[in-house]
Amino acid sequence: IIDDSGHIEAFNKAAEGMFGYTKAEVTGENIQLLMPKPDRDKHDNYIKRYLTTRKARIIGIGREVQARRKDGSQFPAHVAIGEVRWKNNTRFVGVMRDLTDVKLAEEKSLRQHENMTNVSRLATLGEMAAAMAHELNQPLSAITNYAAAASRLLDLKKDNQKDIKSTLDKIDTQAHRAGEVIRHMREFTKFSDTARKSISPTILIEELKPLAELDAKAHNIVLTIDIPGNLPEIVVNSLQMQQVILNLIRNGADAMIDTPPQDRRLRLAISTEPPESIRIDIQDDGHGISDDVSKDLFDAFFTTKPNGMGMGLTISRTIIRSHGGEITFANNANGGATFSVIIPTRASE
Repeated sequence: IIDDSGHIEAFNKAAEGMFGYTKAEVTGENIQLLMPKPDRDKHDNYIKRYLTTRKARIIGIGREVQARRKDGSQFPAHVAIGEVRWKNNTRFVGVMRDLTDVKLAEEKSLRQHENMTNVSRLATLGEMAAAMAHELNQPLSAITNYAAAASRLLDLKKDNQKDIKSTLDKIDTQAHRAGEVIRHMREFTKFSDTARKSISPTILIEELKPLAELDAKAHNIVLTIDIPGNLPEIVVNSLQMQQVILNLIRNGADAMIDTPPQDRRLRLAISTEPPESIRIDIQDDGHGISDDVSKDLFDAFFTTKPNGMGMGLTISRTIIRSHGGEITFANNANGGATFSVIIPTRASE
């Protein structure tokens, strides 16, 4: 309990244990004693402003703050301050809760989620390994052939500078092509932080497009991407969002494994979703999702793939919901299924 000038009048046993001070040590001291800078310098002004204007900045409003122990160490705390009128005097009662264990648990959960996200991303890349190996083999084979041709031209010892230059240019082109494949692989596999930035959905899709097209090509799938102009930006972790979309594209490709090659079509479309969201649809022409499968689809370790982890959709939904969005699915009238990702166009509160 503190008076209207911020001085401590009562300090219970729980507070003594939390802060390391005895009641005698803090009685009569300013409440600033229990706060680190910069909050320490602001508290008296909070009280004065409230008593003058009756506009609450901290009084009557629970909030998280940093608190300071007797030994100088700091810890996160939740504080709720209420006003009490007693004998025509104003007193403030503060109730504090140490959030150290809560924050440690949150950090541990976040690390576990990040680890699972990274494992899932690597697993997705592993499933695409054959397609990537094929894509890399083409430019590497071309480089070998062009290098052999250049060597033969040099052996001829004729005035064939233009032919040699042309062959070397082709080697350079193919080397860059292989480098682009490797660059996209490296970007997708790098370990990300949790930072979220404002980005255009168009840029988001364009960045993952090479990997999506590579996978579609390896499965004889015609991939179409429909992105309208002037889409509002979204605040997301780009790498996590791309992982979700690429995972859904990969699932769509797997769903068409029994579909005749000439009928394998995959469509990615973006649209605005009222009132303030965008919608990303991934539609396949596969066999659809049965009722038996649909009820367990987002459960951890549930999979219809012989060698699947059963974590792709679980992690995808966790990522989307952490962004304030949702992921849904529905069977198409003419066969196949559509997965839809809804993302707010502003950071979720």
